[in-house]
Amino acid sequence: MEKRKDLKDIESEFTSSISIPNHKPKKQFFLCPVGLVGAGKTTVTRPISERFDSVQISSDELRKLLNKSGYDYSAVKEVIFNVIREFSAKGYSITFDMDCSNPQVKNFIDELTSASAVEALFLHITAPEEFIFEKFRKHPPTWLADNPQTMIDNYLAQKEARAKENTKFDFIFTFDTSKEDLPDQIEYCCKRIEAHLNT
Repeated sequence: MEKRKDLKDIESEFTSSISIPNHKPKKQFFLCPVGLVGAGKTTVTRPISERFDSVQISSDELRKLLNKSGYDYSAVKEVIFNVIREFSAKGYSITFDMDCSNPQVKNFIDELTSASAVEALFLHITAPEEFIFEKFRKHPPTWLADNPQTMIDNYLAQKEARAKENTKFDFIFTFDTSKEDLPDQIEYCCKRIEAHLNT
């Protein structure tokens, strides 16, 4: 039987799997999507992250690694926050590929921006509920959820939790990922970010 990996080994493996841009940004920032499961956070943030030479750090990729190594997901935030601190300290912009409306994530972002004077740019990622549910119904079973109803239940539980928290955000852009003009939305958002960073 394979020996269970230490969390530090998992953190190291996760860090080594992250794609690092060739250039560090002139103005460092954190890109922080806010959206429920299935809203399309990765779909939106990946091209924006590439455009701005940002390091994209995915909580789902870390969950996959923890799952494979026999862990539950209780260590996700501990590990991912360590990795984000490391890349931030090296001067990279960070794309948080996770729901940044989670109170622990939001508090971490607030602490990090206060300590480093790096600005956080929040994106609202949304889509009609039935659009998201239809995506779930068409999605094949994965390591994360073995059937569509599990994914829908996860969505509804997250929606209920976020409604109770009622955290306030100042969004630089709001996406509707159900629209056919999503590439145009991404381009317009990139221009908004460029203009903001140059002010």
